[in-house]
Amino acid sequence: MKRFWFFDLDGTLADTDGDIRLAWKAALADLGLACPTFDRDFIAGPPIDEMVKKLFPDRCADPAAAERLIADVRTLFGRHYDRDGFPTTREYPGVLDAARRLKAAGARLFIATNKRYAGAAALAAKFGWTDVFEKLYTGDMFFAARGVKMRKPELLKFILDEIGAPPADCVMVGDTVNDFEAARANDIDSIAVAWGYGTAAERRAAGRTVTDAAELR
Repeated sequence: MKRFWFFDLDGTLADTDGDIRLAWKAALADLGLACPTFDRDFIAGPPIDEMVKKLFPDRCADPAAAERLIADVRTLFGRHYDRDGFPTTREYPGVLDAARRLKAAGARLFIATNKRYAGAAALAAKFGWTDVFEKLYTGDMFFAARGVKMRKPELLKFILDEIGAPPADCVMVGDTVNDFEAARANDIDSIAVAWGYGTAAERRAAGRTVTDAAELR
């Protein structure tokens, strides 16, 4: 068994899609932006800047305009998301039980997510994940000091260095290709969960796929 386990959050630990969409739509409404293809094209999980560029390619053609729009969406999304209490978010069945069994068997568990730290920390507190995972890592956790948000590959590298984990003894559990490519960039094994937001094609980039949380053992 691998000793160090890194779990994605959105689409892996919990179905957060409903609350994320509500907060996004509220942020776009605040900005007076219409996006007729939102329900079709939006995906929970990727960084906010990636989704802004995907949803509004014309507005993001100019780098300066894109930067302003991304900053506005990030601020307003956070304002709505952090205050709504996550009314529709639900843990995926059995995932936390599997995580507890891994921990009991001697594994060290961490959350590694593209999610904003404020929202991720609020979710972890609500669902009691701090009793299972040693630490929550997010790409923006050092944004105030560095002015740069870490992508998932850089985030995993940072975690490996901080906890002194050898890549060969690590595994990344996630649902989208971002998770699996980040793992590969750090020579880490990966496990795809079939219940998340990723497609079957994305899951083929992982080392293996599980369809039931019990298989994580």
